[in-house]
Amino acid sequence: MKKIVPLILISILALQTLQAQEDSISYERRPFQFTFLFPPLSTNGAKNAQIVNDVSLNLFLGVSGGVEAFEGATFLNIDQYYMHGAQLAGFGNIVGGSVSGAQVAGFFNVNGTDVKGAQVAGFVNVAGDSLDGFQGAGFINVANNAKKGVQAAGFGNVAGEGKTQFQGAGFFNVAEEVKGAQVAGFINVAGNVKGFQLAGFLNICDSIDGVPLALISVVKKNGYRKIGFTASEVQYAKLSYKMGVKQLYTIYSFGKPMGPGSRWMFGGGFGTEFDLSEKMIFNIEGTVHQELWIGSTASPGFLHIDRLNLYNSLKFLFGWNMDDKVAIHIGPTFNVSVANSNPDMGQMPWNEIPPYSFYNHTKNNYEQTNIQMWVGLQGSIHF
Repeated sequence: MKKIVPLILISILALQTLQAQEDSISYERRPFQFTFLFPPLSTNGAKNAQIVNDVSLNLFLGVSGGVEAFEGATFLNIDQYYMHGAQLAGFGNIVGGSVSGAQVAGFFNVNGTDVKGAQVAGFVNVAGDSLDGFQGAGFINVANNAKKGVQAAGFGNVAGEGKTQFQGAGFFNVAEEVKGAQVAGFINVAGNVKGFQLAGFLNICDSIDGVPLALISVVKKNGYRKIGFTASEVQYAKLSYKMGVKQLYTIYSFGKPMGPGSRWMFGGGFGTEFDLSEKMIFNIEGTVHQELWIGSTASPGFLHIDRLNLYNSLKFLFGWNMDDKVAIHIGPTFNVSVANSNPDMGQMPWNEIPPYSFYNHTKNNYEQTNIQMWVGLQGSIHF
């Protein structure tokens, strides 16, 4: 990941051979400069790249040694040493050294070393060294070291090093260390996380002191991973896999309910585990399962979902750790089934899920939606 930032930075800075020499080069300072179209058509003439201006205005493209207060261009601003204050451009801003203030551009912002402030661009922001502030882009943000950084992008954020405080992206986030939150529409990847990971599909991290929430959460070092076999009054055989952390884990399960041999159930949910003692644990889990027909001669396909027939369960399970790898659980469940029971809706006969119920009501609609509630019992063993 450390190679990503230099490659992107070098490719963009290939337009100009800029070097961050703020501390080693003596430069002239002037209160104002104006560039008509592009250098050297400037009030600073051919020396414009060695002069630091308080205010710099560029009708199209401007090159300066640096800026102390404000710089604006309809197309592109380029500063060799540093930029302090505010920088606005219709297309892009490039600073060879540090940025202290705000860079705002329609397409991209690039700086060679530190950003202390904000970078806002329609497409991409790049901080060559450290980010101590905010990056906001329509596509992607890149920082080599986001030590106190906040990154928000429509597509993705990349932070090479440092403790990133927040990353929010429509597709992906990548960070070496997160001390805060990662939020992405699809995937988050991090080394060490102290805080929260939220993704529409996948979270991956080496370790986490906090909670990951996604369809799949992979925590390599201190994660929670269990395979279980379960029996209940509804499913006499069920295989489940749990992954995440003890505070919040995702459940995937597949089981055989009562009824015809071709009738199965698949589903998932979330759970949490509490330590009651050195050996005793307590789990609260919520799951949703849908009826599935496999290999039935009456169904149009090998795998077939004929109609809505849901088994929803809230479980309160007491467990005993027999050793470091094996645990047994047993406990009561509160269950709700929701099914479309109209016989005209599908090819397969409607099979009730609950063996009994204390509440049974069928709505007067076309689907004839049937709702039943009952209390059950579940036992399992996990490895």
